[in-house]
Formats: sequence, C-alpha cells, structure tokens
Amino acid sequence: MIVAPTQVKDVWLLTFEYDGIASLGGLGRAVAMYAKSLVKDGYRVTVFMPSHGRHLSRDAWAARSIDEFKACGSRVGIDGNKYWYCIGADEANIDGARVILFKGLNADTSRFLDNMHIYAYVEEKVSLYTRALIHWIDRVNEIPQLIHSNDWTTALGGVALKLLFEMRGYSIPFVYSIHLLSWKSFPWHYASSDWSGVPDVLHRVWKSNVHEIIGTRILWDSTHGNVDQYAAIESDVLVSNSWSYMFEILNRFGRWMEEKTFVIHNVTDWKVEDVEKKVEELFGTKCRREVRRNIMDLLGREMRIRKLGELHGCRFLVVAAGRITWSKGFDILIDALNYARREVCAIVMGIPIGDSEYERFLSNIASSRWGRVLVVMDQVTQDILKITIYASNVFVVPSRYEPFGIVSIEAQALGTPVVVNSVGGLPETVLDLRHNPVDGSGVAVQPNDLQSMGQAINDLSHLTEFVDAGDRNILNDLRTPWAIDLVAKNPQINVRENATRWVDGRFRENRLRDLLRSCYEKARTYAYYRALTPL
Repeated sequence: MIVAPTQVKDVWLLTFEYDGIASLGGLGRAVAMYAKSLVKDGYRVTVFMPSHGRHLSRDAWAARSIDEFKACGSRVGIDGNKYWYCIGADEANIDGARVILFKGLNADTSRFLDNMHIYAYVEEKVSLYTRALIHWIDRVNEIPQLIHSNDWTTALGGVALKLLFEMRGYSIPFVYSIHLLSWKSFPWHYASSDWSGVPDVLHRVWKSNVHEIIGTRILWDSTHGNVDQYAAIESDVLVSNSWSYMFEILNRFGRWMEEKTFVIHNVTDWKVEDVEKKVEELFGTKCRREVRRNIMDLLGREMRIRKLGELHGCRFLVVAAGRITWSKGFDILIDALNYARREVCAIVMGIPIGDSEYERFLSNIASSRWGRVLVVMDQVTQDILKITIYASNVFVVPSRYEPFGIVSIEAQALGTPVVVNSVGGLPETVLDLRHNPVDGSGVAVQPNDLQSMGQAINDLSHLTEFVDAGDRNILNDLRTPWAIDLVAKNPQINVRENATRWVDGRFRENRLRDLLRSCYEKARTYAYYRALTPL
C-alpha cells in the first residue's frame, strides 16, 4: 500500500535552465515563470538544476554552500571500470523560490556539472544530475507533493525520484513537460543503477485506462531507450506548451496517452510600461521612431559586439531573436526582405551556440543584403533586447520548427506585432489580422512562402509606422489586398494596442497560475489511482 498526497502545495521543479541564472531562451524563461507564479499562488517551490558554474557568480542572488550535503560514489561503465564522482550543492533564493545548484567537489565531477556551457557534455551532466537528485532524497528528509521535470535533461531524474519515493511508500505525482523533443536514445546501461541511478523495479504505470505493473528496464527497452517517450509513459501527466506540439508528440509516441495530457502555454511578464521607463532614462524619449534611430546607431556603430552586416538608409525596422541555428530560420527572414520595400531593414539579435556552419551561411546571406541586415553575434543584455523589440515596427519568428515561440508573445507584450511561420505552436501565439481585422495582432504565413512573409513584414511595418507617426499617407504604400481592405474597414487600426491587449488576455501570470493549478490537480488524481493499484 502506498500513499498519495491529498493536496499539492510543495513542488519540485527540475530543469537545466532558469532565467536569471543560466538560460539560452524559452525553457529558462518558462520555468522561471512557473516558479514565480507558483510562489505567488502560495506554493513552496524548490528548483533543482546543475550549477553550470553559476554558483561562482558574484550576482545578488549568489548562492551559499550547503555544507551538510556531500555525495560521493562511483558509476560503473560498460567497460566494468568504476568512475568516481563527488557532488555538493549550493542554495539560492530567487523571487521566493528555493534554488538548489548541484556542483562538483572534485575535478572529474566539476568538469561536467560546472561547465559554463549549459549543454556541453550533456550526457554526462544529465547522468550526474540524476545521481545528485537521488543522493538528495537519501540525505535530506524532504518529500515533495509533486515532481515536475522539464525536457529530456531532467527526465531521468524525475523518473528516478518517482520510483524511489514509490519504493518508500509514496505515490508522488510526476509531471513531465516536453518543451522541445530531443530524440535522445540510449542503451539501458545509461539509465541504470550502474550509471545514472534509475532502479530496475516493478512499479505502477498508467497505460490505456489502467495502471499496469511493469519493470523499469522492460519499459525502457520497449521505447528503444528514447528518453522523451519513456518519461512520457512514466508520467502521471504529460505536458506541452501548445496544442499543435502536443498532437505531434502523441502522433509519435501514441495517442493512447491523450487522456493524461495537458497544455500549458508559456506566458510573459514583459510590460510595455517598464520598457518605456527604461528608454526614457537612456534616450530622453519614449517615441518609438526616435528610439528606433538611436538603437540602430547603438547596435550598428557604438556597441562593441560581434556582428555581421550593417544598416543604412533604413526607415522601418524588423527584428528577430534567438539561438543562431538552422531551426530558427533567420536566413528565411533575410531572403523575405526581397519582397519588402528597400527602406525595411532587419536586425537579428542572435545567441551563438557554436553552430559555425550556420553562422557562415548566415554571414553570406547577410552580406548579399548589405545595408539592410545586421546580425548581432553576441548575447546582449535583457534591457537592450527589450528596447530593440520595443523600437521595431515588426517582430518576426521565421522558425522552421518551434514548439511554441515565447519570443512572439514577448514582442507583442511590448506592443510590437508579429509575423510568424505557421509551424508548431506559433499560430497559437498570434491573432491573425487577415481573419480578425479588428483585434488582430499579427500574421501567420505558410512555411517557405517568402513572398507572403515579405509582404506581411512590409505592410505591418507601415501599419505600425502609421501608429507611431500619425501620418495617414504612410498607408498609401500598403501592398496586400488584406491590409488595404483592413484599413478601409478600420481606418484607425492600432495594431500595437491590439498586440498588448491580446497578450494581456491570454498570456499573463494569472492565466499560468490557473493552468498550473489544474495540471497539478490532474496529476494528483492520477497519482491517487496509482496508489490504489496493488503491486
């Protein structure tokens, strides 16, 4: 007989990224928003992540060492040799959430857990992180009321905790969120107690309307070692951040899991009034046209950052942002400029991840549009990123693949309408002007349709410039029938206000709190019925 919690108020969040500590984009911001929202809703939140070397930071949140936690042992490789590790932990408090950073206490362990690059040596980092979580519950007398893992890097850790607590008589709800499918697959040895520490035990798993008893290795092998699929089956509730992406996951892993799924859209705490205060401090005005000229000068000439290309003769500015990799499709945006007026220029706020081949390709593409494209090759501060998006006429998400696209709602939160590719969850982030000419906040175009993207960028740029300048003559240069018809029906259209209103209604913290509360209650219910299943 095992016991399930009667309520969920104590949550463990497992993640490799957390905004403000170590993050490469949407995942870190999403998990940080989870934590912040849960704390405000009265939950006790503990976040577990590798240190990524950030425990050495001198920032205000800098962690203190948990001297009583020291976990040393060995892993047995497939070669039969023992590989020693020694793990410690630091603790910080961020926005009311307790954050535990696992660090190395010897050179071999520190080489992985403390590597500054979040996904460097990722397989080793994942394995040691999983071991650290197992040692944590061995040494610390804490029992959460729910475990929430985020992406494959924390999947094994979440499953290990679920199994170990079940072995001790507790049916702890396990939520597994797939923000981005990984397709990582390993032989059983990688997950096993020899290496990462997942125990091979008979346990309860919900499959097709009933909890079945199955061994860990048997279940692992049935998925051919695919970590995402394995954790999805082990979970009490499977989560994604868009309906489109959830359908894709189920089509690959099995639609029989549909009953236990849940969608939690990402939300943002970006606010246009906060950015307006910052731009007034820096530039003495919040006029977007003035700020636009200033930010183009700042990024193009004044800031000492790595960049490709340059800007001149630009009247309108479109912006894209994210990791510099093929999936983000920045080359698509640059090619789409062929279908917009010469006065429309683009800035790509890039985050390099070491994809040198795509960086070279992007450099060649940018060079072919000299004067119209600037690609920033260094990660800038959040303030500079927000100001650049605020100042722009349009924000573009040209991704080839995007489960959700939090950058889309962040841009709209600042009053900047968007043009997005109709892939993954991106269409769910925008209210399309072609279908809703009164309240629309942007346009979703079909993939590989450069002409439609370029024309949408062009006409949205003119619509926002009309708002910024108050000059109706700007609208004489609209090109597409939908935009001309839109202005004819709604002469005072303000797409900037539409964008902020759309985000305020659907993608704010109050909405996230409601979703998390419902998701966790669903997981608690599944864990309750898991507890009733005899072993």
